[in-house]
Amino acid sequence: MIADLALQAGTVLATLMLWVVARAIAARIPVAPFSNPLVIGGILLCLGLSAARIAPGAYLANVRALTIFIPIATVALALPLWEQRRLIQANAAAMSLACLASAVTGIGTVLLGGWLLQIDPALIASAGPKATTLAVALPLSQATGGIDALAMAAVMFNGIGGMLISDLAFRLGAGRTGPEERAFALGVTSHAMGIARALSVSPRALSLASCGMLLSALLTALCYSLFLLIRG
Repeated sequence: MIADLALQAGTVLATLMLWVVARAIAARIPVAPFSNPLVIGGILLCLGLSAARIAPGAYLANVRALTIFIPIATVALALPLWEQRRLIQANAAAMSLACLASAVTGIGTVLLGGWLLQIDPALIASAGPKATTLAVALPLSQATGGIDALAMAAVMFNGIGGMLISDLAFRLGAGRTGPEERAFALGVTSHAMGIARALSVSPRALSLASCGMLLSALLTALCYSLFLLIRG
């Protein structure tokens, strides 16, 4: 018992130290997505687990205590939403339509591809809700028989993918989009990574990035449930 607690405490401490290192490295890299500490942290974590030959499941079990902060942090994002409520209300229709398109595309492509390729249902359930934040995607995956480690990986790669194409998309939309639109798009497509990136684009646009992530989470949960009802 004491040995297990010591192992968990050591793993949590190592994770926090890795985060400090990731922030320091990201601050010195001006190129997206590597200027995002979440991306650097993910890379360092994967390399560390591989070097130490630690199974992802074992690592997740030892840092389970940290996951309780994920929903807390998500709820705390309601504060910037409240501060920008008038701007959000004025653009509610366009925001909702964008998030709905993202949710339908993200879920629909996984389900359709899984059906066409006859992929294992557990793999489909793991990747299905990838288009939203981990605090929502993980329970959705668990409820439909997904694998935790794969669900987390799917969310991470979806976030990194959004980061990779964001600069190109913003350049193509130059003159038609401002910091607010870009921050919102980052929140929708890259979740927490997008919020971190939005801070570097415009700190004042944090509320729009938060709105994108939270609205995407709501519509993804609704669409995912609807897709499953139709399929089942």
